Amino acid sequence: MNLEELARILTVERESDKLQDIEDSFYEECARYIRQLEQDKAEAANYKEASMIDDEIKNARIIIEGVFDRRVSKILEYASISASGTRLSAEGLTSKEKSLYESLVSALERGRSEILIPILELPSRSNPGKNILGGTTTKEKPIEKSLTHDSDLKEEVMMVKVLKDIPRFVGVDGRHYQLSEEDVVVLPKANALVLCNKNVAIPLQNQ
Repeated sequence: MNLEELARILTVERESDKLQDIEDSFYEECARYIRQLEQDKAEAANYKEASMIDDEIKNARIIIEGVFDRRVSKILEYASISASGTRLSAEGLTSKEKSLYESLVSALERGRSEILIPILELPSRSNPGKNILGGTTTKEKPIEKSLTHDSDLKEEVMMVKVLKDIPRFVGVDGRHYQLSEEDVVVLPKANALVLCNKNVAIPLQNQ
């Protein structure tokens, strides 16, 4: 492990929406690298050498934190999608990151069960009521597949073609989706990107 290798890993992580494959021992190797630098600093022959090593330590810590933060943001996104019903495999994760991913999914599923599900399962009124404009309200049905979107949401949605059946899930827009192979749908961009990254959908040009 060295500063150049760390910088390369950070660059790749920043440029890709996917988690890059890194050694399972990556974080342990980072810790060993920092410890070795601290030892070299303590044994430096003069102040100039010690100062150079100290600069390397500071830069290494900044880069390592950058790699971790970028990967955690992706793990959080994957966990959110999995907790909403579309279970995604934890590819490209180290052992410690897999443990974090599973903990996040469990916590999000528990939160969804305790907070959202009781609201979604409230009994509906049998008779339609009057709304404030004098019209009749009806029970809102979950939207399984959406092929249209408002112009003001253009930047926040993406049209994709589904490559394989996907279990029912709730998008970040609160809508329910049940997708089948060959479906062409417009999804919230956050959900669409994750599905494309997992190779279960491909992006199409928005119409």
